[in-house]
Amino acid sequence: MRVSVLGSGSRGNAILVDAGDTRILVDVGFGPRTLALRLAAVGCAPESIAGVVLTHEHVDHAQGALQACAKWGWPIYATAGTLAQLPAPLVPVRTVTHGQRWSIGDLHGESVSVPHDATDCAAFVFEHRGSGQRLGIALDLGHVPHSLVQLFQRLDMMVVEANHDKAQLMAGPYPWVLKQRIASATGHLGNHETAALVSACAHRGLGAVILAHLSETNNSPELAVGTVQAVLRRHGRTGAPAVDRVRAASQRAALGPISASGAHSCRERQLDLAL
Repeated sequence: MRVSVLGSGSRGNAILVDAGDTRILVDVGFGPRTLALRLAAVGCAPESIAGVVLTHEHVDHAQGALQACAKWGWPIYATAGTLAQLPAPLVPVRTVTHGQRWSIGDLHGESVSVPHDATDCAAFVFEHRGSGQRLGIALDLGHVPHSLVQLFQRLDMMVVEANHDKAQLMAGPYPWVLKQRIASATGHLGNHETAALVSACAHRGLGAVILAHLSETNNSPELAVGTVQAVLRRHGRTGAPAVDRVRAASQRAALGPISASGAHSCRERQLDLAL
């Protein structure tokens, strides 16, 4: 299994999961033209994608989903709460229920509800039927529920939000009401909360950690990665391969493909694209 983050942040989010004969997108926060260019940058033809899984209905995660699915004939997988917030799609939809397994091709999916100011924001684990590799994705959440820690056990790869450094957020230029929303229990994870989640899930089989949804105003890749690595080392997780394989995704560049085994190199492709 390989992962490419086509972009992650307030400008748009999309993650390509490549499981050999099955490719899916998690979120489509870009229009079809931009999405096609970003898929081309990681060597993926849109026609090869089996479906789109949406974490929630916010525009930076879902604004391009209906157009892209109509253009390429992709079905949409999402919770009933998320689907209810979308205009009636002209493509097949599959309702995802927390606690129940479902499949797209060679991938099994599971989900839990996570706290965010959306109707029913979901975090997912995808397991490859052939290899047994497990990928966890949690993009928007204000705090970490125990159910997410349980779901994220025995992962081979993880993509998780590290939105802000709290000190930078509070000292930064955002209006106070927006700072409160971001830092709230239904807002976004800060670096230290993300580090605690990664540490709680770390084990020797966790081969790659990708930090996503970084704020360009209130965070930096160096600070986010350094914070997570420091907590892993402090908690005695230095034996885990993930300590040296923590990377930060960009809003403006495609990152990947990345595999848990390290067999594929991690590359960033800077994209001069209109968002």
